Amino acid sequence: MKKVLLIVWLFLQLPFCLHAQEPQRFFELHYIDDLIFMNENDLLVLGADEAAYVALYKVDENGELINMVVLPSIQDNNSLRHLARFGDGSVGLFVTKYSNDTIHLKKMTVHEDLSVDTMDFNWVGYDFYRFLAGGEQWVEDALGNYYYSYYVDTLWTSGHHGLRILKFDGNGELLTERLIDDPVPSSRGCYMFPTPDMMGCRIVLAGNGGKSTIYNCYTLDGDLNTVAVKENIDQLSYPLQCGWQACFRMNPYNGRTYTINMEVEVIPDPNAPNGSPLVVHNQDVLMSMFDAENFEQLAYTWGITSEIPCTPGKPNSIDFAENGDVYMASGMDKPDNWFFSKSLYIVHLDEDLNKLQEIYYREDNAELMYFGGLRVGSEGDVFVKCQVAKSNMTGTTGAIFKVPKEAFDGIDEAHDAGFAVAVAYPNPGKNVLNIRTALQNARVEVYDMSGKMVHSQTLTGNVTAIEAGDWAKGVYVWKVYTGVSTGSTTLVETGKWIKE
Repeated sequence: MKKVLLIVWLFLQLPFCLHAQEPQRFFELHYIDDLIFMNENDLLVLGADEAAYVALYKVDENGELINMVVLPSIQDNNSLRHLARFGDGSVGLFVTKYSNDTIHLKKMTVHEDLSVDTMDFNWVGYDFYRFLAGGEQWVEDALGNYYYSYYVDTLWTSGHHGLRILKFDGNGELLTERLIDDPVPSSRGCYMFPTPDMMGCRIVLAGNGGKSTIYNCYTLDGDLNTVAVKENIDQLSYPLQCGWQACFRMNPYNGRTYTINMEVEVIPDPNAPNGSPLVVHNQDVLMSMFDAENFEQLAYTWGITSEIPCTPGKPNSIDFAENGDVYMASGMDKPDNWFFSKSLYIVHLDEDLNKLQEIYYREDNAELMYFGGLRVGSEGDVFVKCQVAKSNMTGTTGAIFKVPKEAFDGIDEAHDAGFAVAVAYPNPGKNVLNIRTALQNARVEVYDMSGKMVHSQTLTGNVTAIEAGDWAKGVYVWKVYTGVSTGSTTLVETGKWIKE
């Protein structure tokens, strides 16, 4: 009886009020491709219903549907279904259409009433490597010209591809083109984004670095001539930066480029025939910053680190607030499926890459499969999209979560919005319990189900690894306190961890 009362007492100590509400499900749809602000208040959402009809949805600041329109011209045989803001302030998307081994390019401009103007580019391609779209990128310069790249089919060899870059004027007429095949671009990485002056483009291409991949940055002018080459761009964090399918975004407020990616190491598998490559996971999300002029790596910082791989590259996202602050998002806590994640990680950083707040969100009995899509509103609210898979569902539901600006202001505000500021992983786990938090002056305590403290430790870094190999199997309660050095401790986060 005393043991039962002690367990009840222990759970009464857990601050359930810290998670008083769930993050707001702003908008739901069968599948969501992308989102962008159409104006100061309304979101434009690109997605599909259960019948797989691709459509545009205009949603107001409360998540209410204003209007929708089906896009019959991009239902089949297309790619690049991502929304963009063009240089004239309008929004829309670029579409690649496949037909009889050829490709055609389209630009679609979406108006406030969801009417769509379509411009066909005066060009047909015949050498597009359709089976690997990673090289397919778009950039617009300050003069309204468009740059487009893709992997070349006829240059495919052993997982490497030549890269063709095309430049079109604002009417879709081809101005010039260039082929890059020395060094041969790898299929593991191609990222194009504008130069800080918006008069050319930068392309980051993967190259072979032995056990890992090395990324080189090529700065091209408006005529596609090489202005500069920055080799091994991750010189500070090398070889840790060499992630697969990173997200690169140029910050228009300071010209710097910010990245978020996943780090992996590929080595031969000794148990496989012919030493087939084996992906070995070391760390997960790495965030970096490069200067505007020379693309020198100025700083880097780790996001989620886990024994369980995080969402790979392109599903990661970056956006910027009007003051130049940086927001990044990624999935975390992966199950067995490599491309899925169970929960969500969002970090707010200043323009120098200093972390201002990290928040985490997980739903019980659900997986939040984060495939990219993060937008910061004019008021500082953040919107992220996920596919939500419930344990009692046969499929998934697309959801946009609204993260209010206040969630990044402090601990109480994050809790009020339904987010955590510390997380334990992997959960369930075996020999190591990791506590991750950006909180300073903090301590973690771990209790077994009898209420006995089994561990206490000051948190000195973003991740604290606790050896749990000698602990008995079962459920443990962890608690994180702040104000340790002042003697006025406050319980700010708690949760249950299962040792298998």
